[in-house]
Amino acid sequence: MTSAVVRAQVEAANRRFYDAFETKDADALAACWAASDDIACVHPGGPWVSGWEDVREAWEFILANTGYIEVGVEIVAIVVCDPVAIVSCVEHVTTARDGERVEASVAATNVFELGVHGWRMLVHHASPIVRLISDEPS
Repeated sequence: MTSAVVRAQVEAANRRFYDAFETKDADALAACWAASDDIACVHPGGPWVSGWEDVREAWEFILANTGYIEVGVEIVAIVVCDPVAIVSCVEHVTTARDGERVEASVAATNVFELGVHGWRMLVHHASPIVRLISDEPS
């Protein structure tokens, strides 16, 4: 396969993950992950969780406690070392809390592995992006 085809497949797998998150579809989200106890996930401000059961529980908690959410994804880089691909991206997250819109930017690294069911996630690591107030225009 050409690198453009592989890159498109990885981008599609990455988008499926964020689509499942936005729609709060636990089954679709589960289908994005590799069927392995070696998977791992860390959410902004959260602990490192590993193994399917702990990762699933972490996502179920987030989905159950999230009202409205929208995630725009800005891909910074995709590195493919077949059968593994690493997607570095910025998540532009919009949620609503107490009737107010809340926006945040999150740096994320998503690691996928190509298997019999296509590209599936092995690692999702997301960290908040902190901007200094002095960096803001006055």
